[in-house]
Amino acid sequence: MKIIVVGAGKTGTYLADSLADEHEVTIIDQRQDQVERVRSMVPQTTVFRGDACEIEVLETAGVEGSDLVVAVTGDDEDNLVVAMLAKSFRVGSVFARVNHPQNEWLFDREWGVDVAVSSSAIMRGLIEKQLGLGDLATLLKLQSDGVSVEELTLPNNATSVGRKLMDVPMPANVTVMAILAREGYVQAARGNTVLVAGDQLLLLVEGSLEECAIHDAFGISGPAR
Repeated sequence: MKIIVVGAGKTGTYLADSLADEHEVTIIDQRQDQVERVRSMVPQTTVFRGDACEIEVLETAGVEGSDLVVAVTGDDEDNLVVAMLAKSFRVGSVFARVNHPQNEWLFDREWGVDVAVSSSAIMRGLIEKQLGLGDLATLLKLQSDGVSVEELTLPNNATSVGRKLMDVPMPANVTVMAILAREGYVQAARGNTVLVAGDQLLLLVEGSLEECAIHDAFGISGPAR
């Protein structure tokens, strides 16, 4: 895929480094120090210095005809502007990073955002299509109407480690939707998925979250995060 990454900070650099071996990756950032850093760290990418909120910069970087634009700056307003401009070039998909939870409601298709994500590792998994895009996109954006997404990391001493997900006595209002393995890949949660220490679980919670009930279900005796 042809991927444009806007933002050469830690998240942008992580994504570029993870994806550059198998995809054509271009990075845009207006900070000279970040541009120089990412050029040295990920030499197999193309790096442009400029403000991606300007159409001319996106054109120069080759956004026209790209498969994916990923806006991961530290500024939500910039990420939204990039998303809207990218959609005007009819790119395949636009992923955008949400920095502040109070802005999450803005990150939707009306603003040009196909998928809003806060975790760089989850974003990488989406890009690599190790998870169903539609299902996870819906999951990550459900933060209203009494539904929320929570994260739970399994410690080494959890009694559920080594068990299949179907054997975990889950609370009725909780569904495990995805698992970010400690090796860095993302997988859909299945009944026969074997849980491993260090797995990060994405939980879909309807109504209020009872942390004690979830800890009991997974056999966690202390804080999991």
